[in-house]
Amino acid sequence: MTRLVLAALIAPMTAMADQGCGLGEVARFQTAVAQPAEEATPAYMQRTAETFISHCPERFETREAHLIAARGAMDAGRPSEAVGHFEGAVSRGAWLSPVQRLDQSVALMAAGDPREAIEVRNLAVGAWMEKLAAEGRANFDIRKSRGGVIVAVRFLQQDGGATVNALWLAVPDGPGMPAAAVLRPDQMRASLRALRTGRETAALTILEQRTCRSAKILRETAQPAAIESFDRAASEAMRDYLRKPEGLTRTAPGEPLASCLTPELMFHIPEQGH
Repeated sequence: MTRLVLAALIAPMTAMADQGCGLGEVARFQTAVAQPAEEATPAYMQRTAETFISHCPERFETREAHLIAARGAMDAGRPSEAVGHFEGAVSRGAWLSPVQRLDQSVALMAAGDPREAIEVRNLAVGAWMEKLAAEGRANFDIRKSRGGVIVAVRFLQQDGGATVNALWLAVPDGPGMPAAAVLRPDQMRASLRALRTGRETAALTILEQRTCRSAKILRETAQPAAIESFDRAASEAMRDYLRKPEGLTRTAPGEPLASCLTPELMFHIPEQGH
């Protein structure tokens, strides 16, 4: 996942020159990140980004450098440093994706700031909903529940190209990570079932609970079924989760912070054209 984040961050950027730090410095920084001369450890990525920030503090590209440094600090188990770099990126106008906001929330919790962690986690949820609403890709139903809120989302794309049909996102009122019940087709399980039974592959739909640290199947069916028929099981699972939400998973000093393993499912955004 770290490589994907870095690849996105070092994509070609429009440069804005300022005195004392030009395109050459930017190019050398991007090369050092994309094609490191030594092992690209978290410490190396953080050090390389921080060096660029120190030498070129006024350049537009420092916002991306702060995000690279924040990721490196998280992977090196340095929450306070990660918090500082997330704040540096935002102060320079960076737009953080919902997944990046969730990472920021983890860093804040690990750094001992639960109140700010809650606010940032909620910003992640809000940014995700705003993006879906702006693109007209989903319908929402926000339900208050004991211990938090459940956001029921039905994606408008329902043909064979959809990777997620619906989800129910549980957001705790207090400290804690979100979780989701995700309704999606599962081609891999369908293929394995066909191999096991000797029958032709048939469509298989699963409802699974996804937390930051675990996944389990709540229901599966090979028969056509309306999304509404999954609502009760999904809502009950999310209400149960909100009674005892997952908190921060502690790691030993110097070990990577335990950020969410599959945030792209909890904060699913359909691909363009779907």
